[in-house]
Amino acid sequence: MDKLECMKRFVVVAQTCSFTRASERLDVPKSAISNAITQLEALLNTRLLHRSTRRVTLSAAGEQYLPQCIKLLEEFDALEEQFQQQTEQVEGVIRVDMPGRFYSAVVAPRLHEWFAMHPNTNIRLMGADFRIDPVKERVDCVVRVGELEDSELVARPIGKVVMINCISARYAKRYGVPKTLEQLPNHYVVDYQPSGREQKSVFEYVDDGKTHFLAVPSLVSVSTTDAYLASCLAGLGIVQLPRHGVESELASGELIEILPEFVCQSMPLTLLYESRHYVPRRVRAFMDWLVSVVTVK
Repeated sequence: MDKLECMKRFVVVAQTCSFTRASERLDVPKSAISNAITQLEALLNTRLLHRSTRRVTLSAAGEQYLPQCIKLLEEFDALEEQFQQQTEQVEGVIRVDMPGRFYSAVVAPRLHEWFAMHPNTNIRLMGADFRIDPVKERVDCVVRVGELEDSELVARPIGKVVMINCISARYAKRYGVPKTLEQLPNHYVVDYQPSGREQKSVFEYVDDGKTHFLAVPSLVSVSTTDAYLASCLAGLGIVQLPRHGVESELASGELIEILPEFVCQSMPLTLLYESRHYVPRRVRAFMDWLVSVVTVK
């Protein structure tokens, strides 16, 4: 195994504190990760990691080696990028995180267009419904829906996500269609709580420029966007979600838009990436492509 590959595998083990997680992220056997670290330690004649049954931690030498290792790998990537630019090629792995429903509804149907232009690339998706640390997880870019938290990441606005209120045809047949806010306490919402917090289920809406929360009972509480939509389609309650993610279901009649005059605030859609002097060309190209296909207003 070449030295650079051993270094890459060491960095991922150091960042995840786990041979198993490194194996999953790099999609190689755990034994291959272990062999790479063993070879690197033999080459350097020092122990880089302390291994236990529960956790992997850096040794003192590993603490010193890690930042230099990352710097060297980034410089090597920059060198590769320089020659890729000369040949106008975009290639390599692009690691991106975005909400699962956003990927399936907006990005996946257009992804063949990207690969038609750049067949030598590979997309590694983390479709997390929770907010990851892109620096720690070594993700090249992140698509975020909603207000941003303070961070050192570079933020590139894409647009606004328009929200709508929906029920399914099953729900309408079972419980009827709510026509006014006053009727909502006699209906159900699907309670979406991605952080696992326990709060009362509500219907959120904007009226006269102010956000209001109306208590509405729920039959089910979920923590993922896929479960949120699935619960609505099963007739379990009202949902509030981006229009772009359910256009086909609205067109087919599976979903019915309700109370269009009482929707929640549109949410910002943003691309985030690590603030670096060097951003790989493949990452810049992919982010430009994302902005071009995401026509959310």
